[in-house]
Amino acid sequence: MLARWIPLYRDRATAGTAPANAAAQGAEGAVPAERHFPLAVVLAHGLLAVVTLILVLLTALGIGGS
Repeated sequence: MLARWIPLYRDRATAGTAPANAAAQGAEGAVPAERHFPLAVVLAHGLLAVVTLILVLLTALGIGGS
């Protein structure tokens, strides 16, 4: 999802022009929902995902068990 969000986030600087894929979809001026995600929300979501993966890995390895 991060790979999909980064180009949309960078396109905010050129918000006056239609996205490149809008003409291909036949919906001129259509803005994907991902463009409206705030940076803080995306970063927090990514951080929580990394923490979750680390905790799952540590649990699978048996580290920190009682």
